[in-house]
Amino acid sequence: MNPSPSPNFALLTSTDFSQINSKPFVRGATAVTGTWSDNYEDMISFLNGRGMANGKNLPDILLASSTFGTNWHVGINADDKVEISSTHAFKIKFDPASIFVDDSDVLGIGTDFVQYNGSATIGSPLLAYKVTAPSEWLRGEVISFSYIIEEVGGGGAFLFNFSGGSQDLIVACRERGNGDIDDLSSGTLEGADITATSGDTRWYIDNNGHVVNSSIGITALTWSDTSFRDFLGFTGDESSTSVNGYTVLTATHPCEAVLVPSRPYQQNHISTENASQSRRKIGGGYTSNYVGTYNTTALGFDLDANLDLINLYQHFIHKFINHASKGERVNFYQVWGDSRRSLISSDVNADQPAHDLIYTSSRNGFEGRIRGCMITTEFNLMFPNNMRRRVPVNMRIEHLNE
Repeated sequence: MNPSPSPNFALLTSTDFSQINSKPFVRGATAVTGTWSDNYEDMISFLNGRGMANGKNLPDILLASSTFGTNWHVGINADDKVEISSTHAFKIKFDPASIFVDDSDVLGIGTDFVQYNGSATIGSPLLAYKVTAPSEWLRGEVISFSYIIEEVGGGGAFLFNFSGGSQDLIVACRERGNGDIDDLSSGTLEGADITATSGDTRWYIDNNGHVVNSSIGITALTWSDTSFRDFLGFTGDESSTSVNGYTVLTATHPCEAVLVPSRPYQQNHISTENASQSRRKIGGGYTSNYVGTYNTTALGFDLDANLDLINLYQHFIHKFINHASKGERVNFYQVWGDSRRSLISSDVNADQPAHDLIYTSSRNGFEGRIRGCMITTEFNLMFPNNMRRRVPVNMRIEHLNE
């Protein structure tokens, strides 16, 4: 469960990129080309397909880093804790003295060694030894981490390192192309960039709703499609920075299809419509033809304005809302930094664990992303007083029946 009682949230709309240039940018003389879809669930799907390239996801990195054991796995168990497993007995601890910038205990292991505590419950095949993280994993973008893993009953040891950035821990654990219901194996910007350059390059949305490209050892990009550039929030004047050897380019503005306010929501409750057709019988009573039950999230929050930490007022009315008209697909990330789908506790069973890399049932459905459609048609962004600091916004998002 997310440890924060009032986490930040985000709204991401679906996107249609079928009309953008097939070559949106170039790297030196190499054009990055792709066949883009008219129906991406949201920008995370478009940018990285909710996964990472082969060899760059955490299970692959862990296995490649190991100096003992023939198989390794890392993921989220049914208790929503990070589980690391191996064919060989081991212990692990966070390395606070690593060389990485912005290094943090992403997995929730701690600075004291945690030793194997049984056999694996996740992964295929199930392995003989596992460590379960004692603390919560980090919600939000992952920049870097380093862990020390040592062999129990032997002298083997190695570092389990990650750098270069990722959308969140969930995406970092997933390999793009795995074929599950959240996977998008083709038509992603990251995939096209990797295919063109044969390099290590990542695309994701940071904690503030800005698009980030992190790459190492490849040529800087030049935009060919300025409309696409502007949609992503880039101006063309950005300067890259170096983080742990990676060249990081962050958009100046939030992406048009992304809204990440600086404060938690004020209200988040569900209303239900039980639709049916009824007729009165001649002899009394009624007969009914059930149509369906439709759940709607009523969301209320404060939109940042001119005198607040950030200013999203104009972004909301001129950019974001253009992609969130009535009936358009909108994803409500109840905890920004956890990209899994929301699951109610009564849907947990032998086939569907309470938590995995697709679903989370934390707080009985009040974490994870709500997949829905916008049904609000008008927003009156009136300031509550003369100080233009923040504006109350209320909207209704009807859930998809899955």
